[in-house]
Amino acid sequence: MNRQKGFTLVELMVVIAIIGVLLAYVIPSYRTQVIRSKRVEAHNAILQIASAQERNNATFNQYATSINTGNTPTIDDLGLSGSAFNTSADYDYSMTQDNGYTISADAKSGSTQINDNNGTDCTQMSLNSLGQKTPLACWMTL
Repeated sequence: MNRQKGFTLVELMVVIAIIGVLLAYVIPSYRTQVIRSKRVEAHNAILQIASAQERNNATFNQYATSINTGNTPTIDDLGLSGSAFNTSADYDYSMTQDNGYTISADAKSGSTQINDNNGTDCTQMSLNSLGQKTPLACWMTL
């Protein structure tokens, strides 16, 4: 009897079906983890700015009004530019000053972070000089 070597069409279709089921589970999980990791990067950048603000307040006895207009910290500028600051392709960072400061990270349009709304809209996160983080769920669920 002459046996041919190889796979039958049914065997190939079973393998393709198994791969399809695995991919249907893996791809959304991967996207969720990418969004979460980029959110952590935004948290780190916000905390880096807050740390520089507190350092500026200790040095000059006031909070700065600008994040990164120069390389050297001054009374009005934190000096976070170039390699001194972790910039992001996914977020825009801004700072407002009132009696303290509020640092915000806004997801850029066209980035994956625009879809960061799994239960809570995390496309805009902020931290103020009192340590209040908003929205709190975005800072807690990692």
